[in-house]
Amino acid sequence: MAFFAGSLLLSNLVLQMGAVREKIERKLEKRSGVSWVIGSLSWTPWTGVQVRNVAVEAPAFGDGPAARPLCRAELDLKVHWRSLLRGALDLREVRVRSGQIAIPMELLFLLPSEEIQSPAGPSGPSPVPVPRQERKEDLPKPTKKRQKPGPSTGHDKAGLAVASTFRIIIDQCDLEVYSNEAEGNPALKLRNFSGELPLGGKDSSGLIRCEGISIGSQFFKVDWASPVQWKHPALNLPPAEIVWNGFTIRSEGVLQMTRTPRFAARIDIPASERSSDSGTLPSALGLKLQAKRLSLRGALNGRLALLSSWKGDLAVEASGVALGGDKKGQEVFFNEGRMMATMRGGRFNLLEARLQSERLSLLGNGVLLPNGQLGGVMRVVADQDYASMLTRFAIGAMWTGGWTRSWLAPMETPDRYYRDIILQGTVNQAMVDVGRKGETMDLTEAWDRMRAFLRKEALEPEKRTTARPTEQIFTQ
Repeated sequence: MAFFAGSLLLSNLVLQMGAVREKIERKLEKRSGVSWVIGSLSWTPWTGVQVRNVAVEAPAFGDGPAARPLCRAELDLKVHWRSLLRGALDLREVRVRSGQIAIPMELLFLLPSEEIQSPAGPSGPSPVPVPRQERKEDLPKPTKKRQKPGPSTGHDKAGLAVASTFRIIIDQCDLEVYSNEAEGNPALKLRNFSGELPLGGKDSSGLIRCEGISIGSQFFKVDWASPVQWKHPALNLPPAEIVWNGFTIRSEGVLQMTRTPRFAARIDIPASERSSDSGTLPSALGLKLQAKRLSLRGALNGRLALLSSWKGDLAVEASGVALGGDKKGQEVFFNEGRMMATMRGGRFNLLEARLQSERLSLLGNGVLLPNGQLGGVMRVVADQDYASMLTRFAIGAMWTGGWTRSWLAPMETPDRYYRDIILQGTVNQAMVDVGRKGETMDLTEAWDRMRAFLRKEALEPEKRTTARPTEQIFTQ
């Protein structure tokens, strides 16, 4: 007993040595491609290995500011002690406590993307891409086990069976995706994500849950929970439904755990109407966005670590759309809205995005490349009154740098005016030509000026000035 206690104490003292931690950090860096920092190591036969103050550092991105750590967490590791007799270290359970996972969007574009298609891209999809569940090729196909010649002993079979059992337990972690150049503000964040994920061994079940989602500055409480099922060699997210903002959302997915992990996921919002008192939909512009009727169909699959293999389709249709400011203010109504997008060869293609009404329409498309470059165009088509309002808006938001006769140009169609707004650059620095003569402005700056003007309009509605009618502007 004294020998055991002494060995346990001595081994923990060895684990606390800086040279030992540095050796483990180098091995982890070699296997993962990112740097690791470990605060302390200890172990007991009953609780396993405790790894404290773990930080996984993100790679540097050019001359920009240093990215935040990819992960900060406390880890508890349990191993199959029997595997040590075979000279191996097989993990049985990994528990992540109070983790903070932050993934910069720039890192996504560094994923391998060989075999990228030509700029022309593949032929367009069907008008409304529908994720078809009966297509077997959409899901990862399990690999066939190779039969090894020669008999194996019962001891080897038992050892392999035990060593294959593996489970990840996540205790209240926050996961966010952000841009390194956007002042650290997350674009997407999952709040208090937790779960129990079996990823090896015999068939078993687990559970994943999330308390809410933040998109930009808006938080949406969802209280989402779903069972997961492990059946070698895949972790399955069975079909599940949640009701959010008056709409029913259906989802399912699968993650195949092989030497080249593959994934597939589907999401569907059946066409349905919601009550008028339901909440608003998320808007990337921080505006209030409502839809009386909405339908969505999307699917994404591919090899997890190979961006060029990701294949996805998304189709959204809406009617009775209202767009307005965060607070009190005039809403703009559209009869219908539509969006179609695909992902092929590492490219995200926004094939069509539109909000249409008889008086005002917004029509656009764009592309995001694997190297982070992006481009797009949005055409604004307005009648005389809306053209006048948009001119006042562009002046008030200081997009034009001062007074301008009109922010739009007349079309050949009578009483219709238009402007093509071109977006180009990278995810770190996108420029948009909103100036009176097409001068460009940083997208983030244009966005901030727009929101500041909307807040001012909401706080001082009685001080709003009325711009001259557009018909007077173009007749001068």
